[in-house]
Amino acid sequence: MSGTESRTAAVAEIKAVIEDWAEAIRRKDASRVLAHGTEDSVIFSLAPPLKASDSDPDGLEQWFSTWKGPLGFTFQDLDISASGNVAFVTALAHLSGEKHDGQKPALWYRLTLGLKRTDRGWKIAHQHESVPFYMDGSLKAAVDLDPKSEVDWQAPSHPPMAGVVAYLNVQDANATAEFYRRAFDAKEEDRKYAEDGKRLIHCHLTINGGALMLNDPFPEFGYPWKPPEGFVLHLIVDDADFWWKRAVEAGAQVTMPLEIAFWGDYYGQLRDPFGITWGIVAPVKKND
Repeated sequence: MSGTESRTAAVAEIKAVIEDWAEAIRRKDASRVLAHGTEDSVIFSLAPPLKASDSDPDGLEQWFSTWKGPLGFTFQDLDISASGNVAFVTALAHLSGEKHDGQKPALWYRLTLGLKRTDRGWKIAHQHESVPFYMDGSLKAAVDLDPKSEVDWQAPSHPPMAGVVAYLNVQDANATAEFYRRAFDAKEEDRKYAEDGKRLIHCHLTINGGALMLNDPFPEFGYPWKPPEGFVLHLIVDDADFWWKRAVEAGAQVTMPLEIAFWGDYYGQLRDPFGITWGIVAPVKKND
């Protein structure tokens, strides 16, 4: 067999391996997925940590369990290069499905695979997944792109956020965000779920015109929950009575009554159900 014929045969074999691997992902068949990897395979996936191994059946099963029904998993621009006992594959991959909580994620991402020929056929030794991120200071992952997306280089960038932004690690970020919606009229700008489909790795809220970020604890990655202490989130508003009444009715606990303080502001403190202390403050009006 000539070199060209050998490479053609290898490409066909690799294409069949990749399709079977993809079908295993669609069917959420963890053992079949893992059978396509080498024992020392390395994965740089979209989810933490920075580097992982494909030989973690429990982790893969846990991720599969967050999805309801089969997954959608397709490729575009699949390119396979093979030489000898190694091969290099690039593609745009599309993952979609329905989570048990009703979410229906669908995103395109970049996929690179490194394969090597073994006595058991071609096996995936390296897997690299990535998405671009917006270069406007937000560092937001560009998961809204698709293969037809075009970048408008003349469009103005989103300005960076001004001031200092509080980023809270709370025991239940979903519940916290919902409480802040009721208590402080929070508007949700963005949220990103972890692989378990339940915990939030990021939630961006806007309250009273300012940004507030939330995330759940991730003790398995060295970020356990700790009781909040030593800080107060201040809301400087025009109508302190209105903001105070709404927050108390939503379930905030009064820890310092709303009254004219010795320094001259109309001020009080509340503690929300998640242990965060809030200060409601308004300038004293001349007729107060």
